Amino acid sequence: GLGKVAGIRVAAHCSVGVTLLLTTAILATGVLPAAGLHQTPAVNWLVAALTALVFAASLLAHEIAHAIVATHHGIRVRSITLWMLGGVAELDGEPRDPGADLRIAVAGPATSLAAAAVLAGLALVTGYAGGPAIAVTAAIWLALMNGLLAVFNLLPGAPMDGGRVLRALLWRRCGDRKRAALTAATCGRYVGFGLMLLGVAQVIFLANLLGGLWFVLIGWFLQ
Repeated sequence: GLGKVAGIRVAAHCSVGVTLLLTTAILATGVLPAAGLHQTPAVNWLVAALTALVFAASLLAHEIAHAIVATHHGIRVRSITLWMLGGVAELDGEPRDPGADLRIAVAGPATSLAAAAVLAGLALVTGYAGGPAIAVTAAIWLALMNGLLAVFNLLPGAPMDGGRVLRALLWRRCGDRKRAALTAATCGRYVGFGLMLLGVAQVIFLANLLGGLWFVLIGWFLQ
């Protein structure tokens, strides 16, 4: 366990370590050197590790936003668990109406978009103030990743946030929560299959093994 945030127990699965290591390695050996910063490997690895930790914190903020809105609507949140592909807020119950369902679903992506805007602003200010170029690059990367996290999570299929948005909208339209949930789950399987195909295509046509396997893994999770 990592303690409590806003009274909610926070834990991290051991697979989070894999994500942190991969993120650090990608930054230290690819993103930062490619920016032409001419830093020593030690500096690149240090900044990469700190950036990976900030990214993990932004994933946690995404889930905390879900949890806070859920609590506001009278739903108890048992815990938040970070794992390899993001995080999960375990809710003890379901929203009473589609409006609450929608607000809980969009809270996470909205937080990620807000984080992206703040980080982009930080990169801009740091750059204009003549701050370290490596800090500017790290902030830009974090802004892009949070923006992508928001967009990706809004894909219309359960269990993504976009699947919950779709469920809430269908629930409001047809008045049947179970029917809406089944439709969102079906869409999630199609989205998962599409991501797996995209990952295979990246490996075959772009020789992007790491990125391709990542898409395959996410698609498999949705399936």
